Amino acid sequence: MSSEGFLSRLAADMAAKNRSLFDIGALLLPNLLIPPEAFPAMTGALLILGFCVYTTVLPNYKTWAPLRVGLAIPAIYLFIDYGWSSAYPRGSRAVHLGMGTTAFYGIMKVIEVCWVRELDNERPRWVLKPGAQAPQESRNGNGDAKPKVPTALPLPEDTLGRITYAFDFVCSVRGASWFGDRVWDFAPAYIYHYSRSDRLYFVLFNIAFLVLQYLAGDFFDVYVKSLHWDRTNGTPVTSLPVPLQIATVLMVGLHTILGLTIPATSFAIIAVSLGSSPSSWVPILPNIPFAAPTIQEFWSTYWHHIFRRVWRRIATGAVWFVPAPLKTNPTTVRVLRHTVVFFLSSALHAAILAGIPSKLAYPMPRSFLSVDAGTFKFFFTQPLGLVLEALLIFPLTEGFEPYTRSELRRTFGWIWFLFTGRYWCDAWIGHGLFEPMEIPISISPIRGVLYGQWVF
Repeated sequence: MSSEGFLSRLAADMAAKNRSLFDIGALLLPNLLIPPEAFPAMTGALLILGFCVYTTVLPNYKTWAPLRVGLAIPAIYLFIDYGWSSAYPRGSRAVHLGMGTTAFYGIMKVIEVCWVRELDNERPRWVLKPGAQAPQESRNGNGDAKPKVPTALPLPEDTLGRITYAFDFVCSVRGASWFGDRVWDFAPAYIYHYSRSDRLYFVLFNIAFLVLQYLAGDFFDVYVKSLHWDRTNGTPVTSLPVPLQIATVLMVGLHTILGLTIPATSFAIIAVSLGSSPSSWVPILPNIPFAAPTIQEFWSTYWHHIFRRVWRRIATGAVWFVPAPLKTNPTTVRVLRHTVVFFLSSALHAAILAGIPSKLAYPMPRSFLSVDAGTFKFFFTQPLGLVLEALLIFPLTEGFEPYTRSELRRTFGWIWFLFTGRYWCDAWIGHGLFEPMEIPISISPIRGVLYGQWVF
């Protein structure tokens, strides 16, 4: 069959199955599925947040503190309205999930800017990346600057500079900046050191990477739709045979990774093509999560840093209220911070799943505060895994040679995540997130090659 004939048949099949290129667009850019009715709430919340950030860089910023504390209330209300209001028509559970996640992040950022900052007066600054506007004598023969201490830029002193500062901070999730020569001072090291200059190479590489992600999403889709998920007993995964439990944990992990990387890659391609600096678009995942050598490194280094800043800041606020004698013990402070972070992580996932309506025949049982037990089982067992790893696995493996030690610790991490991940899969699948209408794959190369079924 000629290419023209194949495309004609493909178009006819898509029309017959009520599919369109918009389905592919929605997979690459899930924001296209956000109901327009929700835009005013999000816009209002972001404007309030941006204004509050603006006031933190005014010369008399402390006198604005009461206003910031008060404005947090309507901002939080608008984020809640955007994320969980039943007034907005959402076409799928995935849209509920995405809007809830965005709203929860916005709430955390409002709390950090309007309330936590009043405890320590912390005001983020831009930091120049290595080599950016560095003196010539600090450069080596290749033109690479190697500053011993990151160069922090002064806070803006004019209106336009403050507006730019506020806009860039509100947009920054992990510490990256719209300006390619700088990052925020809370950015992780991999963002600080990330630098790309070749625009064409960046776009072409990420297009190829996006194609690979689409094929991985298609593989995931084929697996998910080949099975019947029994949601009648509240444990659709932990009631499966062990091999299927393991396979499903890996599939949910893949699904989560693709849910992060596909939109991020798509936005990066569009932004850089329109003129944005390639150095501003750092990959959403710093490493391959499946390759994490320990549980500790998975959560601290290999997983995404989207909520890292806001959760750490709120944990700082919690520590502020701890009695002074306890603050002198670094271990106590560290344990408290980790406890707060995992509590917030659990609260996030519980909130976004609890907001998903049960449209199917068998709603997910919610036994504690209207939240399913699987969510709590997974997130509240992660601190236990970190403790076991630190107190048991690390000492027991310390005497082995480096390679064996590394692989034994990695094996424990894999066993731990495969075991506890089953509970999160119960919650994920139990809420209908594996139902056929939730996976917007319209053109399936894998089915096309195997069965001649290119449109699904």
